[in-house]
Amino acid sequence: MASFQAEITPQLLTLFETLFSVQLTDETTRIRDALSQLDAQLFKSYTKPHSARIAAAIETGIFSPDWAPEPAQGKSVAERDPSPYVFSILLDLVIVHTEVSTTSPPLTARILRSLFENTTTSLINTFNQLQSCPLSSLMQATLDVEFMAQTLASYTTEKASQVQTDIYQVLDGKTDNQARVRLQEELGSLRGVLKKLREGTRVEFGCFRRERGRNRGQTVAAG
Repeated sequence: MASFQAEITPQLLTLFETLFSVQLTDETTRIRDALSQLDAQLFKSYTKPHSARIAAAIETGIFSPDWAPEPAQGKSVAERDPSPYVFSILLDLVIVHTEVSTTSPPLTARILRSLFENTTTSLINTFNQLQSCPLSSLMQATLDVEFMAQTLASYTTEKASQVQTDIYQVLDGKTDNQARVRLQEELGSLRGVLKKLREGTRVEFGCFRRERGRNRGQTVAAG
């Protein structure tokens, strides 16, 4: 459909206008509108099931009783792993990347950007449902969001970056001043955890690093 819109249809319209010496201004507009609507429907039919699975995984993961465990004695509250739902979503997106890049490479970035936006939207919707956000939850949420954002940085968008900023505002509104202070104190440790995670998953999620020229989203742990 993308090729039909960008290449085939304009060539056919130009050929018709040349052969019959007519201008198809109104017809061209209607055809383009119809093709855009078809393209949007096809795009949605592919991305909607993936978005639904992402939203379900996020909600199940965050409301799991095992989410945001308390740190072991003697360990920093930042010394923790991303939640299992994070890896589940990222591995699903690796499969999507493989499917799309091997069948229709020009659509890879468009689809991954859309799914990343949907991921951030699902995250903020779920965090909005939390009654409160104590220190362990605040740290776990920050790690989960940052790790996904940094892993998918090549596919960030202005919308995704804004939602990520909004997520931290939502979390901040559900915590107390003591937890905020502790989070700031532990940011150095959190950066170290994220660095190790990026290095440890370099091969696993290497497909997401292909587009090195894209602007990376702003992240709290990196700032």
